[in-house]
Amino acid sequence: MSISKTNHRKTIGFKDVVTVVLFSVLTFIVSFVTAIPFSGSVYGMLFGGYALMALICGPIYQIMINKAPRIGTQILFFSVKALYMLICGQLLTAAVFFVGGLICEAICLGDGYRNMVKSTAAYALHTTLYGFGSFFPAIFLTESYSARMTAAGASPESVAATIGVYHQPLTMLGVAVVLIAFSIIGVLIGTKMFRKHFAPAGIA
Repeated sequence: MSISKTNHRKTIGFKDVVTVVLFSVLTFIVSFVTAIPFSGSVYGMLFGGYALMALICGPIYQIMINKAPRIGTQILFFSVKALYMLICGQLLTAAVFFVGGLICEAICLGDGYRNMVKSTAAYALHTTLYGFGSFFPAIFLTESYSARMTAAGASPESVAATIGVYHQPLTMLGVAVVLIAFSIIGVLIGTKMFRKHFAPAGIA
């Protein structure tokens, strides 16, 4: 992975904060757009919408860590999403996202941002947590999730069917495998794009 070494500052700075926030918002936009074609099916969202998001956001992530390969980038990348979930009232998901950011930061400490394996592992963990994140309440807070969705107008039958999907271990394992695979492919595409187009143009 070709990352510029002209700036040896190790910790994230103001310019990096702006960059990471903008790229985090961009991944949000992508996740919303990719969800639209699959919104009518729980399985479609899990195996289609989030997988497509992982693939498309791979190059976005790759450019981001090339522009801001410094301590704090992973935490901020997750924290933007944690803040959104907190605003939406999903405290559990927000907490998991923040902890995920800490784990990914630990993975990337040292040479991790410049290490293809470590940076890809951090991205795969990110997309997997993001794919599951919105549904943590259905998995771990089943009763309150069911009551909230029913109060919002969903039929008890549809809520029960949705919860049933999230309590199928093999299904969740399959989703995780798909998200990890598409994350790796997305990063590989992003690396090739960066080396061929962005690095020569002096973007990072």
